[in-house]
Amino acid sequence: MPKSPLLLLSSILLLSFTGQALAAPPDLLGPNGWLLHAPQSGDAVLTQTTIPGDASPGESITIKTPSDPYYMIQIVRDIPSNVLPGHLIEMNLSARSATSNMIRVTVEKAAQPYTAVVDRKITLTSNWQHYTIEGTSVDFGQTGINAHIQVGQQAGVVEIKDISVRDLGPDPAIAEAEFALRPDQIQARIDRYRKGVLKISVLDASGRTVKNASVRIQQTRHAFLFGCNVFGYNPNDQSAAQKEYRDRFAALFNYATVPFYWGGFESDRGHPDYDSLQAMTDWCLQHGITPKGHPLVWHTVWPNWAPSDADAAIPALHARVTDLVTHYRNSIHYWDVINEANSSAAYVPTNGESQWVKRDGPASVVETTLGWARDAGKGNHETFLYNDFDTTYVNLDMLTQLKKDGKLPDAIGIQAHMHDGTWSPRTTWTLCQNFSRFGRPIHITEITVLSGPVRASSPTPIYMPTTADGEAAQAAYVTKFYTILFSHPAVQAITWWDLSDHKAWRDAPAGLLHDDMSPKPAYTQLLNLIRKTWWTDETKPTNARGALQERVFYGAYTITATDPHGHTVQKRVFFPEGSLGMSVTLADK
Repeated sequence: MPKSPLLLLSSILLLSFTGQALAAPPDLLGPNGWLLHAPQSGDAVLTQTTIPGDASPGESITIKTPSDPYYMIQIVRDIPSNVLPGHLIEMNLSARSATSNMIRVTVEKAAQPYTAVVDRKITLTSNWQHYTIEGTSVDFGQTGINAHIQVGQQAGVVEIKDISVRDLGPDPAIAEAEFALRPDQIQARIDRYRKGVLKISVLDASGRTVKNASVRIQQTRHAFLFGCNVFGYNPNDQSAAQKEYRDRFAALFNYATVPFYWGGFESDRGHPDYDSLQAMTDWCLQHGITPKGHPLVWHTVWPNWAPSDADAAIPALHARVTDLVTHYRNSIHYWDVINEANSSAAYVPTNGESQWVKRDGPASVVETTLGWARDAGKGNHETFLYNDFDTTYVNLDMLTQLKKDGKLPDAIGIQAHMHDGTWSPRTTWTLCQNFSRFGRPIHITEITVLSGPVRASSPTPIYMPTTADGEAAQAAYVTKFYTILFSHPAVQAITWWDLSDHKAWRDAPAGLLHDDMSPKPAYTQLLNLIRKTWWTDETKPTNARGALQERVFYGAYTITATDPHGHTVQKRVFFPEGSLGMSVTLADK
């Protein structure tokens, strides 16, 4: 966040008077040295050493036997200072490893839950590198704080020096978010980024302007993409429940995610299910709903017959991407090209895609698959996404590499499955800010907000049925969540995950509809937002020059002009998002 002119002036004056810069905040690390934790004595050895070259003291950790999990071997140090919540915490260190070991650097609570405010995994090189990691402090209470460097992933030697932890004071991003989340600021952004000036002129058959013509500006579709997965659509089902599903879907959404999971789409090798997916896509198009294919490449829902080896899987995946983008080139122009590559390497059981990511790294695999899609879609107007649930530095670092290589996706897909609790407004805003820096539209691709309780269970939670209180809370949250997202200029699409509770993912009460397809309050709230609050349907007269102008939501419109004698002329137009203005002439011919 930029400094205000007053703060900047104060800094300049201070430098002028003292002749030197302000001292850095003090190091928070206590006077005690680093303590080694390992499962067994002898698994690792910690040595305080003097680094050659600059005679700087440092820590050398020799890992003899790797631990599972990796964080069982770590060095720890207390932070005795009291850190207030909402402060920016900075950890600095320099490190190297001739064996290219991975380390995880954290500053976290000293007791459960071990909330980390600084958290970073780093793969070291043989050369000294300096690292700065920042995070925002939470309320640590009376538990205390520790700094950890976890090293147990593999055998080898890790050398670390110049470690410091500093409190930089109140995090400016918090103040920025608090300002951005004020209701007046949210509304101002919606007015600025979701609306444009529509100028209308009305002419009679002789080309003369018509004053006092009654003009109805009637919106028929949003340019912004409000979506849901359409997995509940069944072309062979003519039941009342299916009709209700379709009617409620079309009444609310203009964007739909169509399932192309490889194991379901082509369960038998060489027999892809084009017809069912085409029927689903055709239904969407017939109802003014833009379809998106999801996903082309993913390590989950892997066919039993598909290759388990990376070298064999790559050409098979290339053929699949090329085939689907080409086959549906006249009906699908949005694709989640690759899903969750950042977590693919750790997937169990392994398959050809996860082996490929493990071998070549997620950035390389994402770049390659996006390249396949672009080659197949060349000459067509397509939007190719990378989609992930990871909202941490892992995903940000990968996208940074893609940007450096000039191979970013056309849009960035971010999942928001909130089975474990909802995101705070600040979390939502900060996430949008973090991912908007790549200059690509953000699609919130998969939203889950529950309307029923969760019973803790191992290894997986048990989701209880929807409740009246849960539905009220879901509706209240969804209204705020969508409003924040709709106000952020980088967000282009918002997609709910599972319209109804019937066969919802994980059997969770995550639908906007009940099992019987009756609406929950959240459905009604979204319908009011999308089709009433954020909707233009106005009738106004032309002025003496036969013109009028109105600030309207971007989207499709039917504009009808009626002159004082009752003669009517009509025109359909599309006002694209981001346009500064649009002029429309209705002429009686």
